Amino acid sequence: MNEAYDGKRGLIHDNVYREHMPVADQAFAVKLGRRLAAAIREVRGREYRVQQSVGLYPTAGSADDYAYSRHMVDPKKAKVISYTMEWGRSRASTPFHPPYQEMRKVMREVTAGLLEFCLRAS
Repeated sequence: MNEAYDGKRGLIHDNVYREHMPVADQAFAVKLGRRLAAAIREVRGREYRVQQSVGLYPTAGSADDYAYSRHMVDPKKAKVISYTMEWGRSRASTPFHPPYQEMRKVMREVTAGLLEFCLRAS
């Protein structure tokens, strides 16, 4: 909403551009993310890290940003707190596309996480 920053992106933890999300919204988003990660861990012990997607690689203008900011631009729109979920292993030959047998396990983990997430989101 500040034209001086149109087309620009700050860096995570910078003190110039900075990200804007009220503390209460951020706390709620992190709490739900941690619940999701805990439910995933219960399936087979895999640890999913809860962090801003910008911490993975540059993601300016991502769907997360857009979905969240809509209510700021138009107060008639509902607030949406969205997430980016990624799985895989960086050392694998196809990090985001595991073999089908592994993907079946990932699907079970993510399903458990999403069920917990939905139960806690309300």
